[in-house]
Amino acid sequence: MTTPVADANSVDRRLGGADGLLVALDFDGTLAPIEDDPDAPEITPANRRAVERLVSRPDTLVAVVSGRQLADLRPRVGIEGVRYVGNHGLEYTVDGERAVHPEAEARTDDLRAAREEITARLADMEGVHVEDKAVTLTVHYRRARTASPGDVAAVVDDVVDPIEGLETGSGKMIVEVKPTVDWHKGAIVERLRDEVPESWGTVYVGDDTTDEDAFEVLGAGDFGVAVGEHATAADYRVPTQSAVSELLTRLAGVLDGETPDEVSTE
Repeated sequence: MTTPVADANSVDRRLGGADGLLVALDFDGTLAPIEDDPDAPEITPANRRAVERLVSRPDTLVAVVSGRQLADLRPRVGIEGVRYVGNHGLEYTVDGERAVHPEAEARTDDLRAAREEITARLADMEGVHVEDKAVTLTVHYRRARTASPGDVAAVVDDVVDPIEGLETGSGKMIVEVKPTVDWHKGAIVERLRDEVPESWGTVYVGDDTTDEDAFEVLGAGDFGVAVGEHATAADYRVPTQSAVSELLTRLAGVLDGETPDEVSTE
């Protein structure tokens, strides 16, 4: 079945009875466009305005839930009052301070050893880059000149498979190395929901395969929005990253009691 496009009427209908809102947002491909250079993405001005408007409300909790390292994510968004979650939930902020999942922290020595071997074995693959994210690794191959995705994944799997407590995963033009922990974006969304009243709704917006875990934990009064045209467990979609700001502005408008005609993304 085709996933319907999120429009003003669908947003109004799904959020009409909520007393408040948990808004959880992916970063790359959602708040920021995907870039060839992983250091380039920035939150768009329209998304910044919409997030700041949501954060200013006492009946809204906004979280940015990313695969990026927490130390990288926070300055890229730079909005006070947001709950920042890095490494797909393995790092997160508690009262403004960084906390790490204990099982992930226990695997940091194994992760460093894997990083050194993977980096050495990929050295001849031009354009492939290994990013150390403290409790995970991300191998980027978007700018690879000659190596195929299969070539890169084969090397990473060969290094990681013998290491107990580590596993690999995939995303958009990346291979990830992470601790074997039953923890993901869905788990951290459930944790965040425990921090808000039961009468609040939850909205999750994301574009990647790792966001599917979050879509799958949403309840009857919540909804997920996938960015793009791919198959998804989300309730709705928006066709492109540039359309996210309209969605977030509409969420803020619903909470402010605006009609669709009153909503502006300027």
